[in-house]
Amino acid sequence: MITLNEDRLKFLFPALAIGLLTAAFVITKTGRDALFFQGAGILQLPVATMIIAAASLPLAIIFVKAMKIWGARPARIGILIFAAAVIGASAPFLRPGDSPLLFAIFMFVPSIFGILFASLWLLASDIFEGTPKNTAAQIFSRIGASSLAGGMLGGFAAKGLAMMIEARWMLFIGAILIVAVMGLVLMMHRRYPTNIRAKSASEEGNRHYLAPLSNVYARTLLLIAMAGALAGLLIDVQFYIVATEAKMDEQGNANFFANFYILLNLSSLLLQLFLAPKIQNRIGLGGGLMVLPFALLGSATFATAAATAFGRSVLKVTEGGLRSSIHRSIWEQAFIRIESSDRSFVKLAIDGVAARVAEGAGAMAMFFWVRAVAPDGMPDGPLDTAWMTWLTLFTVIVWLAITHKLRNQLRKEKAAAKQREMECERFPEQCPCTTELGKGIP
Repeated sequence: MITLNEDRLKFLFPALAIGLLTAAFVITKTGRDALFFQGAGILQLPVATMIIAAASLPLAIIFVKAMKIWGARPARIGILIFAAAVIGASAPFLRPGDSPLLFAIFMFVPSIFGILFASLWLLASDIFEGTPKNTAAQIFSRIGASSLAGGMLGGFAAKGLAMMIEARWMLFIGAILIVAVMGLVLMMHRRYPTNIRAKSASEEGNRHYLAPLSNVYARTLLLIAMAGALAGLLIDVQFYIVATEAKMDEQGNANFFANFYILLNLSSLLLQLFLAPKIQNRIGLGGGLMVLPFALLGSATFATAAATAFGRSVLKVTEGGLRSSIHRSIWEQAFIRIESSDRSFVKLAIDGVAARVAEGAGAMAMFFWVRAVAPDGMPDGPLDTAWMTWLTLFTVIVWLAITHKLRNQLRKEKAAAKQREMECERFPEQCPCTTELGKGIP
């Protein structure tokens, strides 16, 4: 349990920062979506996703280079300043409809927030480096809950703002909240020295740039992220089609997305508070990562059988609720097993690049589909997304199989560690410290 005042502060700082960043994301995204998904905005989504995927690699490389040159902490502050400046400066000039600036901001928001979230979770991993496994699981679960609370409050704020201001000004408010997050991050940087030891030149040697991804564990996480990202994209597009076909105006769109984010984050928060700790304690990290794809298997099957707006909405609520709650906190803990000096690169490579590449591949298929169903820019009638539900079902099955493989891998490692521990108890003079042998095994 977290009992000391210092321990409480150590937890509250990252929890508040990530919660506030989630609120900024929800408010910004509500304003962005309200503007973008009017008229034929949904038909631009495949092209936007492909560009986001293409830009993810150079963005990640630039951020990694910045961390290597100036250090992870100055680079984190730099990316926060950059995000707030771009979103805040562009907000007054955004207009609904076919606008090049709106199209650029639509792509910029998920790209930059993906890096911001990865950076803040990495800061939490740095602060709690060396924390016992059970305590770390509890802390990350609570930080995940604070993120969902921030998302719910952001949804309420967006709903209220939709009645008072134009959607574009929500992005400006989101930029202000990013500045507030930067203030909290600066306080954490001053209060908590880094626990990450950089590799020396001799340790790096002739090490290949992609060496952190050379171990089986990291590569399996990469495949899980790609399968999950593709399934998420397919589910998101089907949900956005439901919103677009409702043919609402700017305020109606803002209300629709705000209500959705409120309900989504509320349900996610309840799951995080009451189910997430019990699930991880009972089935461990590998089993916890199987919860989301297993639930989506049922929802995708239902959506395939009942190809209606309700079925697609159920699929989105299931995916969004579990991904934001149980899956997120367990997924972030999965990176603690990566060596601390490699963790930043691995996380950015997996969450910032590999996931975007998978989404880009899915977007390419959607691009050809859009060209077929709407060659003149607007479809003749409701869009048929039956092929998306079937592809979602197939992707979820692949995702579940890869995650099951990871679970078996962790079980084997844990059994091997126990075996070595038993041998050390029998022949202590022939073995290194038992705690070292079992280190990092979840």
